[in-house]
Amino acid sequence: MKKAFIIMGPPGSGKGTQANLLAEKYGLFHLDTGRFLESLVHNPDLQNDQEVQKERERFDSGKLLTPGFFLKHLTRQVELIAQGGSGIVFSGSPRTTQEAFEGAGGQPSLMETLEKLYGKENIVIFLLIAPDEVSMERNSKRVLCSVCKTPVLGILNLNLKQCPSCGGELYTRTLDKPDIIKERLEVYRAETFPVVEGLEKRAFIVTKIDATPMPYKIFETISSHIDDSYQK
Repeated sequence: MKKAFIIMGPPGSGKGTQANLLAEKYGLFHLDTGRFLESLVHNPDLQNDQEVQKERERFDSGKLLTPGFFLKHLTRQVELIAQGGSGIVFSGSPRTTQEAFEGAGGQPSLMETLEKLYGKENIVIFLLIAPDEVSMERNSKRVLCSVCKTPVLGILNLNLKQCPSCGGELYTRTLDKPDIIKERLEVYRAETFPVVEGLEKRAFIVTKIDATPMPYKIFETISSHIDDSYQK
């Protein structure tokens, strides 16, 4: 399936979980923007790079990275994936109207890149909707494996000490500390949610999904929509 799926929503709404499930079922490449950028700004080989240092400070404080830096690295990844013939699913992008529609630093916007590589008719967008209290609870309880990066969902309340996939040590991301979550929610409302309005104005169909049920229920809704609308 050579389509580009975009999963949008506030922190803790389950974007990464749903993107992983979509990638597994439909053979897509999941580009987790948050994880990709975290690995980039915390790459040990780039710690002396002044540009990366500035972006790391922004990332670790819950702020968005500068658009030019973001698009430069993201565009390169998207082109490689498309050239390999794979469909793609995003979790965490686009995050600002500049990234989505305007471009920066000599780089095209994300939507321009996706239209060129996949075609507008093959871009499928879902918006996960969750109240702030759900985002706060889920993010503050979530942990990740330090080895394989498997997330353990806070919604399940498992209280695990080791990763269920590989046995590695679990940790809480800097981004999932309560004060940083609040900052990220404010950033989402101010900078990311306007992207949804911009997409709709440009005739993209944005399907809104309730993100409060258990993840498997949300996935049933999303995959049913895909099967009904995009595989005929």
